[in-house]
Amino acid sequence: MATRHALIVCFGEAMLRSSTGPDGAEEITPGGAEYNVACALARLGNRAAWVSALPSGGPANEIRKPAEEAGVDLLVIESENQVGTYRISSGEVEYNRANSAFAQLESGAINWREMLTGARWLVVSGITPLLGDGPRANWSAAMTFAELDGALVALDLNHRPALGSFESLWTEVEPHLRQVHLLILSTENLLSLTGNDDEAALDEIRARWNLPYVACTWKQNGDGGRLRWSAVAHSMGLASTREKPVRHEPTEPLGGGDAWLAGFIDGLLEGYEPKACCHRGDLLAALTQRTFGDLGDISRDELSRWESIEGAVDLSADG
Repeated sequence: MATRHALIVCFGEAMLRSSTGPDGAEEITPGGAEYNVACALARLGNRAAWVSALPSGGPANEIRKPAEEAGVDLLVIESENQVGTYRISSGEVEYNRANSAFAQLESGAINWREMLTGARWLVVSGITPLLGDGPRANWSAAMTFAELDGALVALDLNHRPALGSFESLWTEVEPHLRQVHLLILSTENLLSLTGNDDEAALDEIRARWNLPYVACTWKQNGDGGRLRWSAVAHSMGLASTREKPVRHEPTEPLGGGDAWLAGFIDGLLEGYEPKACCHRGDLLAALTQRTFGDLGDISRDELSRWESIEGAVDLSADG
């Protein structure tokens, strides 16, 4: 358990992924939406904590070690159950998480008043409430205590069809929107909620649910690699990086959304304007996707170097 108070508290499950690495060999890598955000923020020098449940030792060390190396405070409930796993094969994802330590987390297992003391942000996702009664109860309690203690809530909807329908997830999420400061949606989510997947849909959603920030990222593949940009609707209007995209060549399409969220929050913590926060998120996402797996190793210095470039950034030209 940590002895210091974290500025950003991230709550959710991390799993071990089995997939074929760049050299053709089978590789086991850790990942999980909130876990990835905590690791990215800690590598930038922020005081970040990850709250979850894991067994002691064994495969769980493959999750603990990268987070500890990144500087994350681990606030982990020890469990008799195993680590959740998943495998990607031919574009299909096969999960084995029904009896994982996190899925079997009991209601009331976490002292959220203690966990959130001194926190500025709580980071959660829409994955958690569909994992079972215990995760859902703790997810709900986390946001309630964040509201009571003055911590801002970032919710990445992160809908996973394998866990349930969009409608079933939105039924869980909508009652909590009054507690959410930053809502991140995919283009598919925009379509489901408004019938449009453009930037204007963000304004519509923000106004409908009276949210401070609603954000989305876009990717477009082309001959020169992938273009990435983002937009956020806020009380003063709409900020977009469409005219200042990041060009990159991802090793694989994992971890980008989580890194974007980390970059956006990091920008808000530094007092950046929304557009600059979006650009920081774009850069951190693209830089993270240059490595295999969900996690990157991006330092503050490296991020600042790319951030100093005027106009569009082409990461494929690095070196």
